[in-house]
Amino acid sequence: MVKTMRRSGPPCARLRRSAWKRRRTWALAAAALAAGLCGVAPASYAAAPSLIVIPNPASGSLSYFKLSIRHGHLGQAGTIGVRNPTGRPLRVALDPVAGRTIDTLGSTYGLRGSGAREPASWVRLGRRRITLAAGATAVVPVSVLAPRDARPGDYLAGIAVEQLGQRAQSTARRGVSVASVVRYAIGVEASVPGPRHPLIRFTGARLERQPAGLAFLLEARNPGNVILQNVAGRALVTRGSRVVARVALGPGTFVTGTSIAYPILAPRERPPQGTAYRVRAYLRYVGGIARLDTLVRFGRAAALRQQLYGGPKAGASSGLPGWLVALLSVLGAGLLSIAAALLVRRRRAGGRSPARTIDAALQAAQRSGAPVSLISVSLTANGASPQRLAPVLRSRIRHSDRLCRLDALRFLVVAPDTDLQTAETLASDLRRHAERAEGVTADVEVAVHEADPNSTGPELLQRIRTAPHPMRAPRSTG
Repeated sequence: MVKTMRRSGPPCARLRRSAWKRRRTWALAAAALAAGLCGVAPASYAAAPSLIVIPNPASGSLSYFKLSIRHGHLGQAGTIGVRNPTGRPLRVALDPVAGRTIDTLGSTYGLRGSGAREPASWVRLGRRRITLAAGATAVVPVSVLAPRDARPGDYLAGIAVEQLGQRAQSTARRGVSVASVVRYAIGVEASVPGPRHPLIRFTGARLERQPAGLAFLLEARNPGNVILQNVAGRALVTRGSRVVARVALGPGTFVTGTSIAYPILAPRERPPQGTAYRVRAYLRYVGGIARLDTLVRFGRAAALRQQLYGGPKAGASSGLPGWLVALLSVLGAGLLSIAAALLVRRRRAGGRSPARTIDAALQAAQRSGAPVSLISVSLTANGASPQRLAPVLRSRIRHSDRLCRLDALRFLVVAPDTDLQTAETLASDLRRHAERAEGVTADVEVAVHEADPNSTGPELLQRIRTAPHPMRAPRSTG
């Protein structure tokens, strides 16, 4: 069970790492020192703490770092003091970590060593490894460097502070021994000036049969650029006219660019295979409201898992007559063959749907935080041979890139996980090979466009089609 103390902002936190599950506990300030610092010490070691962590934000008396910084600039966030109150040397590690949202709403942070993705990669530490002599104190400067391409918005990262070489503390509960170590996490909230777009979207719902019972997972995402506070709502799960669950959601914090799977437990529900549930929910936030109304089905995999936990026996099949299953299988195989043939023809002609392809790339980028670039390739005269150009382009793009047909003379390359500099290099290569290809009888114009993650596929396509001049038109380099 995870206990969370929700705060109005990202706090200093003391986190325990467990061998079989992760336990998170927000730590309260142990003492306010004369200089306005927040001293954080493990509650379970209050009598004789092994490490004391003292954040000193430049913004004031907060227990975490908060600053406004323009893109391309370096901002001073403050300092972190680490003190060794023991009579032996201590080794301490400090690392930037990602800010996240707990599934039940609230801010938390990744574990040390989990990787410093944006915006954690913006955090700069004066020192990352420290050896403290007995009774010694060290001060580590903290700054934030926003990249030149940083977009307006609120970004949350954290700094994990951990004493190395800890002996795992074992706790026995109900015959289970849990080994854990203590670490601290201090929030770093960076605000890049510019327009704000608060937004929450439900992306779906699913069912899981867990040991404790049936769980409905409401999937939502914050694709806007605001760390949303006091997000709250309600959820209703029904089976026919019967109410299965009616619960409040939140209130809590939803961190920018993160996703949740809000759990709703129905421990007494033991449905037969194939049972359908209706899931309705809403989340209110400053700036709007997100709504969900969908059906989820208790499938065979969940039924088999329920059977393992002592529930009703799962059905041997889908429950349909054998002759109907066979007929559907034949029809399905035929439809798959036709679809595969059509897909091959569309790919050969560069016939992917541009809007859907861009939308899929933007959704993947929102999950990973990676950039997306678009490259338009145009034949500048009628009588050209676009059928000959498509294979040339396909032979030069990468496996992850997607080629789409915009109109009779234009193509579009959707390049995920690609910044503008890399896209320009790829565009130059496409131009060079297109101009040298046999059968391409017209000049080729190549332009690179930046994909705004807050836009949709149709909006970006409209901008590309109506742009009077290419945003970037790299020339051939050889």
